Amino acid sequence: MPRSSARPRIVLSLLFALLLASFPARAGALGAADLPLLKDFARLVSNGEADTLRGIYVPGVLASWIVPQPDGETNFVSETENTLTQFGLAARFGSTGLLAHNTLAGRDVSRVKAGQVIYLVYGDGRTESFIVIQTLRFRALDPQDTRSLFFDLDQSRFLTASQLFLKVYHHPGRVVLQTCIDAEDEPSWGRLFVIAEPYGTGP
Repeated sequence: MPRSSARPRIVLSLLFALLLASFPARAGALGAADLPLLKDFARLVSNGEADTLRGIYVPGVLASWIVPQPDGETNFVSETENTLTQFGLAARFGSTGLLAHNTLAGRDVSRVKAGQVIYLVYGDGRTESFIVIQTLRFRALDPQDTRSLFFDLDQSRFLTASQLFLKVYHHPGRVVLQTCIDAEDEPSWGRLFVIAEPYGTGP
């Protein structure tokens, strides 16, 4: 597909993803005391497909399934409890984006802090580890507008939706957990990004 026709579609897709609307939770998430061991979790989510991302594990915080976005649905975010959605558009820029509604798995995402280790689990049981280096928080000036400006709550500056996407996801090898910030009676008031860099690999 020519670049001229592909670019508007990519920009529109990332704008939808940054909106990331919230939906009511249907069931309780796993508590820290309920989490399996990493090896048991890896065995649970494995399906033999070596290149398929199947789960994410953060010790003491979460053990969640990962599902892909359906083909052509870059604004899709799973409404299933304890499940994150792999952001297809992020992969085009070399990063791994994982989306979650803040009333579902996003509740646990918001508890992941700098310095913690994230394990991604693949279909063959292989794991890759990443260390969280920072969290980024942005307010959407108009949560219902796909072209909304975003205000960086840490650096006190404005970014367009496209600038925010590139700032977060245009980093090959990075893992990004994304959910919404609920504030002022608005479930999509802002965006939270948990940023992690490669840390190691495991069997």
